[in-house]
Amino acid sequence: MSLNNKEHSVLIPAAEWADLRDVYRQDWPKNAYSFNVLENYIQLARKDPELCKRGVRIWSIDNNWREHGIYILYDQTGDAYIIRVDAYSIERKELFQTALNQLDLVFCDEVIFREKTAKKVTQFLQERGYSLENKYYPAQLYHLSKESSLKLQLRERTDYIIKPLTLADVEVVESVWLYKRKGTGDVLERNIKHNLSFGAYHRDTGELCAWVLINELGVIGFLYVKDNYRRQGLAEYLVIHLCHVLAKQGSDATAHIVDGNTPSLKLFKRLGFEAIEYDYWFLKAEL
Repeated sequence: MSLNNKEHSVLIPAAEWADLRDVYRQDWPKNAYSFNVLENYIQLARKDPELCKRGVRIWSIDNNWREHGIYILYDQTGDAYIIRVDAYSIERKELFQTALNQLDLVFCDEVIFREKTAKKVTQFLQERGYSLENKYYPAQLYHLSKESSLKLQLRERTDYIIKPLTLADVEVVESVWLYKRKGTGDVLERNIKHNLSFGAYHRDTGELCAWVLINELGVIGFLYVKDNYRRQGLAEYLVIHLCHVLAKQGSDATAHIVDGNTPSLKLFKRLGFEAIEYDYWFLKAEL
């Protein structure tokens, strides 16, 4: 887990991740993507410091990262190897390009980046010989303030048991995930262990019928309702329930919705979520 050229890079210690996160607090919620990503890893480092020491590194291009916010986050969890890259001030194009040139893509599975850096990152990937065809997924980031979250009405339900997911649910959740790949189970296990999650369990049989959780990007994700339990308002109930919990913790709610996911788009818009920007997943294919 390293950069191609450490001579032009600075490792940001975990004790200073909050300083980097706060760079992205500016112009809220415009930069919510990186704020949430970094906040998620700050919390992860507190809950499981050994895991972060083994598997997570955040680098920048120089010691002025508190100004330009350029960072490269390497996350190697089990079989998953993910890179996230961003810059608060994209005006520093030369510095950001230098950061991209440090990326070690040999062992990574995916690269995640924002709309404002997309042109630079996609050009970099193509220059490295990677085809974007069928491996490039756009998703819009949607946001709802904590004040608006608390205004959402949550009617009481007695037909299902609503409770946090457990590690016993990892296999079920992974089995229906459209974008699963090597390491998905490892990432899911970590999300369920350390992040907020809720499942709707059948009161009589105990079957997990629907679920939602905060994913590794610190946003609402993995929302799913099994076929036999749809059209009962379970997705809406779980999302509102999660929004309420986030708001009571002092946090806004954000969610990624992949292009083409019409049911989720309609649901989140109905609840008052507003689009901020596009973010992108590049799932690496072998050359």
